[in-house]
Amino acid sequence: MTKLHNWIFCPRQARTSDLVLRKIEVSDLTRARGKLAPNWEDPYWIIDIVREGTYRLATIEGEQLPRI
Repeated sequence: MTKLHNWIFCPRQARTSDLVLRKIEVSDLTRARGKLAPNWEDPYWIIDIVREGTYRLATIEGEQLPRI
């Protein structure tokens, strides 16, 4: 049981220059296409770690995303 618990709840270590997916917010009505709508946006680069779990992201082309 402990091994399974540790595998499921292991913390993820993200570093700068990692590629990540950004979760699409439900309140975005322009993307509301029902149950089959995508849950994740394009891959982004992590360019800075603000604090644990908070990152500054940039597109693949290098354009920095604004804060949400």
